[in-house]
Amino acid sequence: MADDGVFGVEIVTPEQSLFAGGATSVVLATSDGALTVLDGHTPLVGDVVPCEVKVEQPDGALLRLAVHGGFLQVDTSPGAAEGLAAGDGPLPGLSTRVTVLAGVAEVAEEIDVPRAEQARETATQRLSDLGAGRGPVSEEFEEDVELAEAESALARAELRLEVASSRAA
Repeated sequence: MADDGVFGVEIVTPEQSLFAGGATSVVLATSDGALTVLDGHTPLVGDVVPCEVKVEQPDGALLRLAVHGGFLQVDTSPGAAEGLAAGDGPLPGLSTRVTVLAGVAEVAEEIDVPRAEQARETATQRLSDLGAGRGPVSEEFEEDVELAEAESALARAELRLEVASSRAA
């Protein structure tokens, strides 16, 4: 029988599975606010907003990831975690499974800090350039799109840097 309080977690992107194994908690953010998932959580499907996702593993280790949006499913049907590999194989007997599907996500230890710092500087400069003056009315829509893209780039870079700095903590 599985350890009490342990459930299956998988965090995946289109390119790879970043984590598949057991956990005692998952902390993340949705459009409704902060969410902590524990074993036996109510089933749900929802969104994940850009945030730091924290996965506490049964041995106490904390996996931190920068997740740039996606979706979450909590499944509590019998055997929901069957077949979810945890290093040595499936997690038999676990009935709670959390799946995070992210378009882009990075494990804290794998974040390229100099690249993220450069991206932050570039986005900050772009925001400054766009804020320097508004063009004619016909150009406002394009400038609004550019401004939104620059703000998004800055937010992504700052999230990466925040998560990367937490790996030392």
